[in-house]
Amino acid sequence: MNNVPYSESVANPSPFYAIETPAEPGRLCFKLLLLFVVCLYALPAQLFPPLEALHPAQVIAIAALALLVLEKLTARQSFVLVWPEGYLLLAFVGAAVLSTFSAFWPLRAYEASLDLVRIVIAYVLIVNTVVTEKRLRALLVAMVIGGLFPAVGTLNGYIHGDLIEGRAHWIGIFGNPNELAYILVMLVPLAVVLAGGARYTVKIMLWAAISLYVAAIYVTFSRGSLMGLLGVAALLTIRQKGVLLKVAMGLLLAGGLAFGAASWTRSDGVSDIKQDYTFQQRIATVKAGLAMFAAHPIVGVGINCAVVAFPLYAPADFKSKGALVIHNTIIQALSETGVLGFVPFILLIAFGLYHARKSALSEALQPPGRRMASGLEISLWGAMICGLSGGFLLSWFPYLVVGLISSTRQIAGAAAYE
Repeated sequence: MNNVPYSESVANPSPFYAIETPAEPGRLCFKLLLLFVVCLYALPAQLFPPLEALHPAQVIAIAALALLVLEKLTARQSFVLVWPEGYLLLAFVGAAVLSTFSAFWPLRAYEASLDLVRIVIAYVLIVNTVVTEKRLRALLVAMVIGGLFPAVGTLNGYIHGDLIEGRAHWIGIFGNPNELAYILVMLVPLAVVLAGGARYTVKIMLWAAISLYVAAIYVTFSRGSLMGLLGVAALLTIRQKGVLLKVAMGLLLAGGLAFGAASWTRSDGVSDIKQDYTFQQRIATVKAGLAMFAAHPIVGVGINCAVVAFPLYAPADFKSKGALVIHNTIIQALSETGVLGFVPFILLIAFGLYHARKSALSEALQPPGRRMASGLEISLWGAMICGLSGGFLLSWFPYLVVGLISSTRQIAGAAAYE
């Protein structure tokens, strides 16, 4: 695989840096990638149960990978794996695999490791096919369109009273209100930056999509995701260049805060933390996660196995001893994969944020490219803010965003070379 650091990409451009032509390698593979990304959000197998036996998303990903391998062999090209993010992702997955050998539930850890391997495949597909600003924009559009499925499904369920403890949800991975809300939070900045340079009619459609995302987030009553949404809105406000735009975004942010405070109906509330049982649960899971790391500092208790180990490491004064997920993504990485997994995971996120910001300021990219890089950075920040109160270590979407950040770096390098 090609090792492509940002600083060297100008001197040693990848063959994928060429301007897109009809014969460009990866064209059909990229179309399959777009379809795969939409499937991640739309969940066709859950929407139409007869399709479940066909595993449509998995089949599409395998077909895309097989086609990419064939194209690489035919052109005698090697795979691109961008430094350092690609190698940090491999290191994290390697640590997760190692954790299965001493996991509290080896089969559960093994299945989670397979999910991470699939995420690596998606990352490889992204950095080897998303090679122009046009393709980057197309994939962001596919994500925004895909996100409409859970958003509309959630709102429809809320209208018809399909609730979990008064909270709206959808199907599959979106059946968890917290995970549903955090994924939609990640889409908000992507839709906003796409709207920035769009035609008037497209701009209206994108802002309609944003409105649906925000409404769906609200009816999940996920407080962690609400904080993530506010963080995303604040960053979007700060990054606006025009004074009027900053004022407008600031007023929208203030209005959203006022509306949320006035109409929040979740029974736990947000005013009395000491009496808030769900908040106490989160604190208990963090303490338990740190105890797991102290007992298993090298490889943790096994990827996705903290929920199994929780009863053994729960604080003595915690009332419930049932199985609970670690409600903090950083602590989850520490407890489940130990220091071997925690270090590459944290560095992966840190480098992703750093390089997204660097690309957003790069003169090599056109203004639309810089806006998209900024949107990816804010999307990843949104995921991390939400992750402070949720365990999303095995979620696909932050890794997809990191893959797109890696692609953006390659695109910037190619533009600088030309």
